[in-house]
Amino acid sequence: MLEIPFYLCLGAVAGIFAGLFGVGGGIVFVPALLLGFEWLKMEESVLTHLAVGTSLACVIFTAISSALAHHRKQSVIWKSVKDMSGFLILGAVLGAWTADQLSGFILQLILGSFLLVMATKFLLEKRSEIESPKGSDPAGVVSAVMGLATGWISSMLGIAGGALTVPFLKAHGMPIKKAIGTASALGLCIAVAGSVTFFLAAKDNQDLPGWSLGYVYLPAFFGIVATSASFAKWGARLAHHLDQVVLQRLFGILLSFLAIRMIWISIL
Repeated sequence: MLEIPFYLCLGAVAGIFAGLFGVGGGIVFVPALLLGFEWLKMEESVLTHLAVGTSLACVIFTAISSALAHHRKQSVIWKSVKDMSGFLILGAVLGAWTADQLSGFILQLILGSFLLVMATKFLLEKRSEIESPKGSDPAGVVSAVMGLATGWISSMLGIAGGALTVPFLKAHGMPIKKAIGTASALGLCIAVAGSVTFFLAAKDNQDLPGWSLGYVYLPAFFGIVATSASFAKWGARLAHHLDQVVLQRLFGILLSFLAIRMIWISIL
């Protein structure tokens, strides 16, 4: 069964990115799973939703591993996690419900466009802005609105929210390495709430393939989880040995590549 080695390799690569960039692996999981599911000739009506739902389920484990690794490096600001977690969970539930109402091609176009905007910001930001972030702790209303929006967008698109929470935390004075570590912990809230909602939303869908649990395709889930969590630890360690500017530029390049591919697929 050739799909199993593919999922094992995908889990290893995504795990490294999860620890390195605090993105939970979702921005790697979703486009790669789309490729795999297209290869398996799954129904187009559920193909993208399966990729998003499976991604969120896998992100639970990469987020746990990555957050623990960053915590050991004292790079998780737990106060920020506490302030935003409730709003992230509510937003994630709304995001998964929204995704269930949209077509797969629309989801791909939204994700690609979002990633391209974020990539541009990371690539063009000046060195002085990266190394010396300015700002203060966000007010409660700001955290609430950002948490809801991040949870909604992230759950809808199968990502852990690092592409949103990292720049948000940086804008309020948090160094990038601590922002990445905190984003890893926040991603866990999104992944759990989104996964449960995706499972409930798909329970009556007749187009799902065998070995599916809601919008989670179990062979992909178990293959990815088998390798992603352990490799996330290596990514987190690597993040603490890289220059902050280099780290941010790499993040921007990764987002650019994934964004362009997804936009291209959605408009064909």
